[in-house]
Amino acid sequence: MIVVILVMDATLMLSLAQAQAERVLENTMPEAVPICVRIKKEKEASFKDMKNDRWVRELEIEVTNTGTKPIYFLFLTLRTNVSPGIGVLIEDVNPRRNGLLGLDIQYGRPELGDIISKSGSDDIPIKPGETWVLAIHPGEVKGWELAIRDGAHPQPTKLQLIFQAISFGDGTGLFGAGAHLYPPPKRP
Repeated sequence: MIVVILVMDATLMLSLAQAQAERVLENTMPEAVPICVRIKKEKEASFKDMKNDRWVRELEIEVTNTGTKPIYFLFLTLRTNVSPGIGVLIEDVNPRRNGLLGLDIQYGRPELGDIISKSGSDDIPIKPGETWVLAIHPGEVKGWELAIRDGAHPQPTKLQLIFQAISFGDGTGLFGAGAHLYPPPKRP
């Protein structure tokens, strides 16, 4: 009797997950991070549509600099609720995604991601008050779509937007999910 109930419960849970009306994005941006992030209005329906296999390609994220300093580098992760499929090497699972699959969104020259590097004359910042539209790197889009096509993993139903790093181009910035200051404040 217990086995039957467990099988029925698992079937019900699977049916509920498959029937979810739309894909959801949870914004986990810490308050200390001076940006406002949202899906571009014209792309919301595409993102939410659980039948849309091209949502990764079509996704555009609006980032507004709400601070007083220009932003020269920004790194965000879209962590999904999907575990890696069979055949994924443990070394390939990125720890910042807690063992789940994800996609990265980046603005600026990668070298500025170490925060201590300073911007150069060729680096273009997101100025205070400006909004830029960012997308997932085309290489990641292609890899994601191939994995879906090959059945390596299902489409996600929920994603979390997670802050990784920001550089102001002057050797200062914030890093990690807790938006830690760099350089750290001096102790008295």
